[in-house]
Amino acid sequence: MNIKNLFSKATDGLLNDDFRQSFLVAFLSLLLAGISAIAAVTHFLRDEEKLFAILMTLAFVFAGAVFLLTVFANKYHATWRRIFMGLIVLYFGYLCYDGGPDGFLHVWILLIPAFSFITFGLKEGFITCVPVFLTMIAFFWWPLADVRKFAAEQAAFDVIDGQAATLSINFRLRISMTYVVCTFIGFFAELVRLVAAKRLRSFTENFKYASLHDSLTGLANQNYLAKYLDETYQNRNLNTTLGCLFVDLDCFKNVNDTYGHLFGNVVLVKIAEILAQQEGAFVCRWGGDEFVVCMTDVKEQKLMEIGEKYRTAVSACTFKEYPKFHITISVGAVILPVDETFNFDHVLDLADYANRMAKNRGKDNVSLAKKVPH
Repeated sequence: MNIKNLFSKATDGLLNDDFRQSFLVAFLSLLLAGISAIAAVTHFLRDEEKLFAILMTLAFVFAGAVFLLTVFANKYHATWRRIFMGLIVLYFGYLCYDGGPDGFLHVWILLIPAFSFITFGLKEGFITCVPVFLTMIAFFWWPLADVRKFAAEQAAFDVIDGQAATLSINFRLRISMTYVVCTFIGFFAELVRLVAAKRLRSFTENFKYASLHDSLTGLANQNYLAKYLDETYQNRNLNTTLGCLFVDLDCFKNVNDTYGHLFGNVVLVKIAEILAQQEGAFVCRWGGDEFVVCMTDVKEQKLMEIGEKYRTAVSACTFKEYPKFHITISVGAVILPVDETFNFDHVLDLADYANRMAKNRGKDNVSLAKKVPH
């Protein structure tokens, strides 16, 4: 696989919400596990910080577990994602406690809004950002400002130099306001992404539908028929058979020449509606005035009955535009095993041959073909 194809597959995957969220949770949980491991070792080397060493070890275990579960048990990715949301809030509380007098580690909090909305989506991202903000307020301002690890050093620093105290307050204020701004930016960025993704998804679905359906009748087209036959082959068992009806309107060229192409389209749509009424049938507009109807595991007698029902219904149908107008169809029927010789060309060749048999018998009839003569 070349780099271009790899990049294309990765991009397509990231456009899928479930894949993107699982990927980012796995990546961030692995990163958090690494940071926790380093922090745990650092605290274990300091005799007075054994409690935080244990907490960081637990954080490492939980983050590592989230990573493994997300990768190997993705079926429950929403559960692991929410556990990780809670882990982020708890870990942020630790950062607030151990940020140092200059608040260097607090710079990491500015990444949380962006990661939260990208990873968890609009609703869960907001649910993550709000507890983080409240935790920051508690540790920076009140009521946990005095229990921060470097609270005493900060207080002494503030008393010695009034200007330094002002700078300290300004720093905390800047961090708090910047976090709020980052939260709103992350929120609106994710909102724009959701709108764009919705439109892209709608465009993709419309394009996919158009590529598999006939624009006039709404029936499946040749692409969809090929896909259907391939799936039938892939899902076959030992005794699977396919019944196929090849439907052709008799003298349809005269309809267009006499009544015009617009009325011809009305006739095609009406025929499509009649064919689509059969339960369990896959109906395709092959092209022009030709249709293909497929059914799996149907007996010859049943297939002929369905073909005759189609023929009768079409012969009896009327049109308000031209009450005296009358149209008939010729139907070729064939049943063949879904085995190693089964393929798209063989199915259509046999069905088309059956249809020609019906035409040669005077039209307006149903003919069953056993095999194509050589």
